Amino acid sequence: MNQVDPLVSVCIPTYNRAKALSRAVDALLACSYKNLEIIVSDNASPDETEIVGNAYSAADSRVRYFRHARNMGPTANFQFAREQAGGKYFLWHGDDDFLGADYIRTCVNELEQDPSLLLASGVAEYFDGDGAFTHYGNIIQPASYLPLLRVLKYLWLVDDNSIFCGAYRREQLSDCRMPNKLAGDWGWMAQVLTRGKARVIPAIHVHRKHGDTLSASYERIVAVIGAPRWHARFASIACAMNVANHLIGQSQEYRRKTLPGRMFDYAVVFLVLLAKGLKHNLRILATKIPFARKIYRKYFKKQA
Repeated sequence: MNQVDPLVSVCIPTYNRAKALSRAVDALLACSYKNLEIIVSDNASPDETEIVGNAYSAADSRVRYFRHARNMGPTANFQFAREQAGGKYFLWHGDDDFLGADYIRTCVNELEQDPSLLLASGVAEYFDGDGAFTHYGNIIQPASYLPLLRVLKYLWLVDDNSIFCGAYRREQLSDCRMPNKLAGDWGWMAQVLTRGKARVIPAIHVHRKHGDTLSASYERIVAVIGAPRWHARFASIACAMNVANHLIGQSQEYRRKTLPGRMFDYAVVFLVLLAKGLKHNLRILATKIPFARKIYRKYFKKQA
């Protein structure tokens, strides 16, 4: 191990995915970056996750396994895992994903070389159930010197949100929280981008099974996080409201702004997300109604 490599904490909140968890941890232990602590936070899984977690922690001192006595919900489990991190950098890692061999090293190199970056990540690479490649996720580069422009670019373009899986500067984000709401990960990323720039590196990948990120319906997500039921029925409005409330109403970055400034930024964030939701709904209609397909292709898919 290169002694100058800073410690990186990889936080894996997990629930009921023992087999996938083994794949994720094996990839981390075999990666080119060795100065890791791998934090597995088990949300009271009823399957064999406890056996798997204890086996890894006994075999390799870099793996730390925690098991909750009861299910805390996904957001609290994410937060708990991050609170255990002691590295200069940390990553949130999906229990059903796995990283390329040079993913962490490449992210750390970018962060070490550019102090303006708070986050460096790769791109999602999707596979089907047979392990065949299907497609890459979208690439977002929120690199503007203006915080609001970084936020708006991210919110308009975010799709699979693979940027969320990158390496963050831990101390600079220690007081940030992910809201326990629909689009909570968007709210987290929006707050991160008010503090600094992010960079996506197309040459490295987080590997994901195609369909997993879209497998849960809004109804299921709302039920799991305990959100009001109307959030599932009017998801576009709920997402816009939740992100704007978290970013403008609750984040420390906006406490110093004047009330008119906060109101303006709230309206901009809300309207951008509302327009994004309408675009998404139009895309769904475009698969069913001919005139909607024509409108969608004219304004959003000019090359289609």
